[in-house]
Amino acid sequence: MIRLLLATIVLLCTSVPSFSGINPGKIGAYVKLNKEVQSPAKLRAAMKRIKASGIEFIIPSTKLTSGAVNWDSRVAPKSQIADPAYIEKIIKYAHAEGLKVYPMFCLCTEGGEGKLSELLECNPSWAWYTEGKRKGYIDPGNAAARQYQCSLIAELVGNYDVDGLSLDYLRCPNRIGYTDTGRAAILKKHGVDLESVVKSSEEVLDTEGGVVSKAQPSNARNHDIWPAWKQWRYNEINTFMREIRATVNKTKPGLPVASYVWGYSTYTGNSEVCQDWKTWIKSGWLDWINPSGYRYDDQVFRDVALQNRANIPKGFPFYITIGVHTSHGTLNSAEEVRRQMTIAHECGADGLVFFTWEALDKFADELAPDIKSFGK
Repeated sequence: MIRLLLATIVLLCTSVPSFSGINPGKIGAYVKLNKEVQSPAKLRAAMKRIKASGIEFIIPSTKLTSGAVNWDSRVAPKSQIADPAYIEKIIKYAHAEGLKVYPMFCLCTEGGEGKLSELLECNPSWAWYTEGKRKGYIDPGNAAARQYQCSLIAELVGNYDVDGLSLDYLRCPNRIGYTDTGRAAILKKHGVDLESVVKSSEEVLDTEGGVVSKAQPSNARNHDIWPAWKQWRYNEINTFMREIRATVNKTKPGLPVASYVWGYSTYTGNSEVCQDWKTWIKSGWLDWINPSGYRYDDQVFRDVALQNRANIPKGFPFYITIGVHTSHGTLNSAEEVRRQMTIAHECGADGLVFFTWEALDKFADELAPDIKSFGK
């Protein structure tokens, strides 16, 4: 009997963790409000309008893809502080209207496809090497680079009255390339130099918005070392996520953490982002998740929603991000947005996040009844 009891306890302790169920409401929106934040009257009016539309939480642009931050940081280089008062004003006026604030924090991009951020200019070994040069993405295997991002997170959630944290760009760039730490690790363990593997190797890969590459895998991705190199990246991104969760738990225990992700296609498709969000959920590092819904054909949108629903555990808050206007396409009417909202509900979404409020605004009055009744 004692052995049976102990076995039962072990089984319970090793099963999939119970989920906190912490979520910010049913409907949210990414917001910029860059002009409105310069005027208290305009910012107050914008928050009232957002709230009146039925939106319950906002995800403001707080750490950007450029590496710039929108708060009064003592961690970031001075040149990367865009608007030191932004998040404080956003929180003040959002909370006044009963809106929750989940600041958007872009992690692995420091300049992206453009020029390197000052951070990477000063620390070039932190940057990815692809297409013949350093690019503005950080190496997830570099402990110092991860610590910098975690220090920014601790500063943000520790100094401001945020309701949660919304992660983005917790992934590798969707490119054929390598990092200094990855190159060293693969060379040490496997005796293969990634520089020689990826040299002169280019390939068009699947996109965030669902465009599937028809190209054959490049020489690099056909190399015997590629599965090991890809698994190394999965592991390092997971380490990064674990460290982020630990940082938040230490700085502000109980603060919910969410993440935008590309979706299940990254496990099965032709991409190199190495974003293992299923492990993040299973490990208890996230409180809710919002996979991409950037699809502009209703049937494709439904297919992707169902695929994600099938791979997100029941009971874990599943939101779909509807791209009203993105680099991948545009929903041109309230009816088009409404159809995607209906499909999302039919496919089992617990909530929605619109990208962005600025794109949704012109449809907000017409869609307010649908937003307020979503899921009912």
